[in-house]
Amino acid sequence: MKWLGGKGGKPEDSFRGRRPRQESPIAPVWRLGILSALLRISPSIILSLALLRAIAGGAPLPAPDYARTLAPLLKEHCTKCHGGAKQKGGLDLRSLESALKGGESGPAFVPGNPQESRLINYLHAKSDPHMPPKGQLGEEEIRTIRNWVTNFSKADTPPPTPDALPVGINPRLAIDVLLEKSWIEAELTRAPRIDDATFLRRITLDLLGRIPTLEERERFLAETNSAKRERLVDDLLASKGHARNLAEIFNVILLGREEEEDKNRGDREKHLLPYLRWIFETNRPWNKVGHDLIVARPKTAHERGATWFLYEQDNNANKMATATSAALLGKQVQCAQCHDHPVAPEIEQKHYWGLVAFFDRSINVNTKDGPRVAEKAAGGYAKFANLEGKSSESELVFFTGLKVDEPDGRRDKDALENYLTTPPADWINPPKPSKKGRKPKITTTVEEAPLPRFSRRAELAELAVEKNPAFARAFVNRAWALLMGRGLVHPVDKMTSAYPPSHPELLDWLAADFAAGDYNVRRLFRAILTSRAYALSAVHPAAVRPLPETFARALDKPLPAEALYRSILVALGAEVQEDGTVNGEQDYRETFVGAYPALFPEVFSPSVQQAMFATNGGTIDGMLRKEELPLVKSLHETESNEAVVKKAFHTILGRAPESSERERGVEFLNGRAD
Repeated sequence: MKWLGGKGGKPEDSFRGRRPRQESPIAPVWRLGILSALLRISPSIILSLALLRAIAGGAPLPAPDYARTLAPLLKEHCTKCHGGAKQKGGLDLRSLESALKGGESGPAFVPGNPQESRLINYLHAKSDPHMPPKGQLGEEEIRTIRNWVTNFSKADTPPPTPDALPVGINPRLAIDVLLEKSWIEAELTRAPRIDDATFLRRITLDLLGRIPTLEERERFLAETNSAKRERLVDDLLASKGHARNLAEIFNVILLGREEEEDKNRGDREKHLLPYLRWIFETNRPWNKVGHDLIVARPKTAHERGATWFLYEQDNNANKMATATSAALLGKQVQCAQCHDHPVAPEIEQKHYWGLVAFFDRSINVNTKDGPRVAEKAAGGYAKFANLEGKSSESELVFFTGLKVDEPDGRRDKDALENYLTTPPADWINPPKPSKKGRKPKITTTVEEAPLPRFSRRAELAELAVEKNPAFARAFVNRAWALLMGRGLVHPVDKMTSAYPPSHPELLDWLAADFAAGDYNVRRLFRAILTSRAYALSAVHPAAVRPLPETFARALDKPLPAEALYRSILVALGAEVQEDGTVNGEQDYRETFVGAYPALFPEVFSPSVQQAMFATNGGTIDGMLRKEELPLVKSLHETESNEAVVKKAFHTILGRAPESSERERGVEFLNGRAD
């Protein structure tokens, strides 16, 4: 049961294709087939070897890798006292630059000279002072740090080189070339290519959120066109079922599961989900989506639902800031509220409060056209203090260091309540008094949302979307994680210097290409789906499987709750509608989401409760007893136990059982005549 979605553990512990050991006679063999079927996901292509050799051949060996060798050890053992919250002795070990600079006692290490490096000398058990103060690093960890210092020289740091692959070529080719280059450098072989049946199953799960029907499988396998995989990719990307599936996924990315109470689910279905389906059906450029969500000033009926992203934050500027940063920029910034980020020096406390300030004039209103997020024309500055008690006033400053100055400078926050001191020229749509003689103010129910001419949120959208390379990188990383099982930066919402990408050149290239290609979501998905890496098997020939971050094999992926209940219903023969809805699914959403809430888990390990839900819970047991569904009825009418096993495997897993599976299934049924 390791494949079920959850919150902990390691990908290496997940199911590797072995049959689960039968623990109990409770579940019929075809139930186990349904559950194990939902795991089998895997994916391919052709590469220009001449281009690969031109890029990989003769390349110099890289300098010692700080981000992968030294930074993880420092983050684990040192940055608690020498990072963003504290910097004892004036020493900041969050980056190579600050470590080279050193603290009050001088440099932390001397490149190429471990004997003169305090960073190493203080680590030994008998040193005085001893670091870390409590605890002792292992000999292997100390040896790793010593080797790094010995081999590192400032002169070794290579200068930036121009991109080997020009932006504008087929992005699928760029993925193939750059991954192949990394495999050659790491002396890795890639897993074999999967067959058509497995490819169909994998891509249908990824794009439609369900397994393929028997009819879809038979039609695809019967097709003889050599380009049928690419044609399938294009057909699915343009389908309503794909738009619906992506809308559900991004509903969770934007607003999370934990906030999804009954009232919010209903409001999301009314406002946000139709907007998300529309953007994926029309392939709306992702930078325009970013503006829709941050600015929240809809110009058309289709754009209205985007307002719900901020509206659901219930006038809380801090929540607006953290939700925007995590969902659209791939950064968790909550820990910078009280001090600079403890492990990512590029994120400072002033950046957190700057982001809050961009939202601090927002106020929820209800209009004749539905919920809106109005903006005040004054106020919206706050004071914040660091851990040492030093107080500062927030500024409109973004993570990139760019600032915004308001045209008329700072205004008294009370000016908003007095229409005479907030001139009409400041407004596009000014607040109106509810009764004659009353001072105008923004109330929660208005005809139209009051909007000032100077919009902080519009300024933020310009900084965060148009002038920020991290915006494109964050979406590329999300798309890669969705389709490949983990991001090029993992976890997907911690895209900081503390979490370097596994393939920096590939991430940089794809992000630049995504931005240059008008933020075309469908083009990016197509490139990944038609790449060689997507079509690799999860079964690797090497005795020791390549690490997940190499992408030299397919990864086991926990499925979202929606994909689980839809796939079970499809396996049982429930009808699929044109919009992607599976008949009967509405009866199971709440229960499955409660059992499997996680998307993009940082560490993948199912809970005992999830395993029990799947193996002997009443919900799935009830689904399997619906005798009106084709598979249940068909299995009941099949007299031969061997025929039952074959039919179950064919319908649920899309393949014939292996001989040992067939024998075990028949033995199981022979012993249980009831």
